[in-house]
Amino acid sequence: MSRPSIRCRVLFATVVPVLIAGAAGAAALLWLERVPLAGKAVVAVAIVAAAAVVAGLLALLAARATLGALDELADTVARLGRGELEARYPMRGPGEVDRLGHHINLMADQLEAARSELDREKADLRKRVTGQTRDLQQANRLLMDIANRDVLTGLANRRRLELELERHITLSKRTGVALAVVMIDLDKFKQYNDAAGHLAGDTLLQAVASTLRTRARATDLAVRWGGDEFCILVPGTGPEGALTAAEGFVRAIREAAAELQLPDSDVVVGASAGVACYPGDGEDGTELIARADEALYQVKATGRGRVLRLPRI
Repeated sequence: MSRPSIRCRVLFATVVPVLIAGAAGAAALLWLERVPLAGKAVVAVAIVAAAAVVAGLLALLAARATLGALDELADTVARLGRGELEARYPMRGPGEVDRLGHHINLMADQLEAARSELDREKADLRKRVTGQTRDLQQANRLLMDIANRDVLTGLANRRRLELELERHITLSKRTGVALAVVMIDLDKFKQYNDAAGHLAGDTLLQAVASTLRTRARATDLAVRWGGDEFCILVPGTGPEGALTAAEGFVRAIREAAAELQLPDSDVVVGASAGVACYPGDGEDGTELIARADEALYQVKATGRGRVLRLPRI
């Protein structure tokens, strides 16, 4: 059963009191014929006052019902405006208000559906962006690895060593932990390369790289410096430990090269090494490398196949 409209309520609130007042007046006329004149005036006033009270009460009830429905409708609109899209008008007012509320509820349904769709699209977009970011990070790591790795041997390259050396020096300054650098140069590699060819020379370099990688600790960094020169960063090691490590590297290289000895050739590939330690032999990476390189070439000039750390000046 449909509720009466606002127009009907207003009509009811205005016409019915008049009808009641008219009926009361007619009844009063019939009755007043039997009442003295003074009493008639009092009764007439009382009847009019009663009719007015009744009319006012009926109008007040109708207005309260309408205003209550309008307040609920306004509250629903306000909540929707604040983004509370679950808000709905309860549909318990006059016909016109309920019809307006129905349209507002339909609009709220559409807004909520649109927000749900937007949330789904945002979630999908976030998922795609996360995936693409992860792929980009992996690609960047791969590019960084390629940029910091020697293609022939698979060892780290000079750029990587320079970065890691500065990082470890900074750490050593803060913690006081020792640090060493071992520069290695292959002895008679040029003669071997000339006699056996470049492919055989590349194979020998790869064998040396594999030997250094196996011999080095997990915390060490083996690097192809360039040509037939290699460098090993040895963190947490003082002078004595660095010299011992360098001798082990030189010995391992000599053994690996012996397996690739050319038949009917007196060219025997070996290795020489120079050692420099932080902080005794330099304050930064450039000084350490220069000091180790100087020690290496002093070995090369005085017989090869040895390990040397230059005395402190």
